[in-house]
Amino acid sequence: MDNTMSFASSAELFSQIQIQLNNDTYEKLKQYASLLLLESEHQNVTAVRTEPEIWKRHFLDSAYLLQFLSKGGTVLDVGTGGGIPAIPLAIMNSKLQVTMLDSELRKIEFCRQAINKLELSAKTICGRAEELSREPDYENKFDFVVSRAMANGSILTELAVRFLKVGGSLIAMKGKQYDPSIERFSEAASALGCKLEQEIEYTLDSETKNVIILKKITATPSQYPRRYAKIKRNPL
Repeated sequence: MDNTMSFASSAELFSQIQIQLNNDTYEKLKQYASLLLLESEHQNVTAVRTEPEIWKRHFLDSAYLLQFLSKGGTVLDVGTGGGIPAIPLAIMNSKLQVTMLDSELRKIEFCRQAINKLELSAKTICGRAEELSREPDYENKFDFVVSRAMANGSILTELAVRFLKVGGSLIAMKGKQYDPSIERFSEAASALGCKLEQEIEYTLDSETKNVIILKKITATPSQYPRRYAKIKRNPL
């Protein structure tokens, strides 16, 4: 079995979502895949262990978000881990001003190394979302917050919403098991000055996935986000 991805194979994969892959983007994504695989020998930045699977499960999934970010702007990836979807987004659309947030320093250090090696202009922050979102440098500063399977929907919404400008959007990536009654995006949106705009079920490479998009309508009520222990104990 071939464990690498040729340009032709990668271009064919991205053609599923009508994205034309160029050679520079291919080379940077390929280099990033190598960095992920190497780092995974030391810490869990991805459970995927082959280059083709990284392209199919991480890069194609990240590329799907580009249609919602086509106008450019500031993007915060909450719970970025090893940099998915933030780093692929930064590689594929230079108009995006991408920032990565994670509470684990080792993961952020890996993201910083990847940014430097790939010569990207993206930024990183290490800390807790519920604390950082109240700091002047980050409160109401982002056009988009993106997150991939970081937390239950209502918890994620509470952690993310104060980062957003009024009019900004939370874009949450969920798997095939997505259940609105469990995730409770709509309930959290009502409490947090947002509205649920779209719930999109789609298929990539024979795998069902979901994207949920919330729009921030008014300023975040002053009591949110609460301390994480309280958010987890009593989600919205």
